[in-house]
Amino acid sequence: MYRFELMEAANNPMASAMKYQKLLSPTKAGVCELKHRVVMSALTRLRNDLISESPTDLVKLYYSQRATDGGLIISEGTAPSAGGRGYVRAPGVWTDAHIEGWKKVTEAVHAKGGYIFCQLMHAGRISHSNLLPGNQLPVAPSAIKPAGDIHITGGKKVQYEEPRALKTDEVPIIVQEFVTAARRALDGGFDGVEIHAGNGYLPQQFLAKETNLRTDQYGGSVENRARFVLEVTDAIAGAIGPDRLGIKFQQGVTFSGLVEPEDDSLAQLAYLGPELEKRKLAYVCLSSLNYEPYYQYLGLKEPNFKTDVWRYFRNVYKGYLMINGGLTPEKGDEYVADGTADAVIFGVPFIANANLPELLAAGYSSEQLNQGGWQAKVWYGNALGGPDEQGYTDWPLVKP
Repeated sequence: MYRFELMEAANNPMASAMKYQKLLSPTKAGVCELKHRVVMSALTRLRNDLISESPTDLVKLYYSQRATDGGLIISEGTAPSAGGRGYVRAPGVWTDAHIEGWKKVTEAVHAKGGYIFCQLMHAGRISHSNLLPGNQLPVAPSAIKPAGDIHITGGKKVQYEEPRALKTDEVPIIVQEFVTAARRALDGGFDGVEIHAGNGYLPQQFLAKETNLRTDQYGGSVENRARFVLEVTDAIAGAIGPDRLGIKFQQGVTFSGLVEPEDDSLAQLAYLGPELEKRKLAYVCLSSLNYEPYYQYLGLKEPNFKTDVWRYFRNVYKGYLMINGGLTPEKGDEYVADGTADAVIFGVPFIANANLPELLAAGYSSEQLNQGGWQAKVWYGNALGGPDEQGYTDWPLVKP
């Protein structure tokens, strides 16, 4: 880690007037009256309490550092139920301890004038029986084992297991778990929730041909494979209101051993776009790994898609769109300016630049930001406890 120097741009009053005019303009996303369009992405950091997996005072500090007046934060991936758990020290919302921990976080964000949505993340097959109640197998649309391995209790690393395929009459039970989780998230002070339908987790497992071999109404055609996602969306919207609901998609390369063909990914988006537009959600987030430096960081020599999925999706979805995935602030401003996006979600830059919106308002270029956030070794906490502050809350805060 290193402290970056104050640059000339930060002291030039004309710099902020010339840069990021669209990113720094006000907007409205559902219930959120935003003063700028620089949104903090969901970032799994695994710093929650070792026993209860509830947010701690350190987690509260982390979010408070990154909250801004009129800004929006999406929380780290949060399991909607004990059966949706996928990581050691990742939070949930199904216990009272979880909710009490989250209340401290949401109150701290609101005290700075910010908004915060809870990302509901059901891991599905990206889990292990060691992490689940009664050592039950993870559930998935089909019994297809993921490649790779996973950390379980105690920090041990083991291979994924073959999941258990959900029965047709079990699917509504999972839908209801999402609804209950959304209501509990609001009890914890969140302004809304985001359905995580990317990164190879349960909703995307239903969407993808590779992980969905079902022959019932939830498998086969694009429309059938999207049924689960839309049922969860409708159920949550009916419970808390569509203006408190967002959803995140990430067709293409994921972090969970799932690679979708471009043609099928585009077909999914072509169907989902008009369907979601009718539902008038607070936002849809479309994440892509095709933009530098993201695909290069992942070791890919070229983007996995030839198509600009953000512009493709904008043609089929006219609702509120946030985009995410390796974008620089400069490029993000261009996408907002040309109407492709309504807001831009930044992840890694927020790790080392807690006051990112303030730095952009002062005219900092992407090169002038602290690049230390790309150090993957600081992304996740120690599963056994340890120096959780390192690379989490100890980045020097520069006041431009």
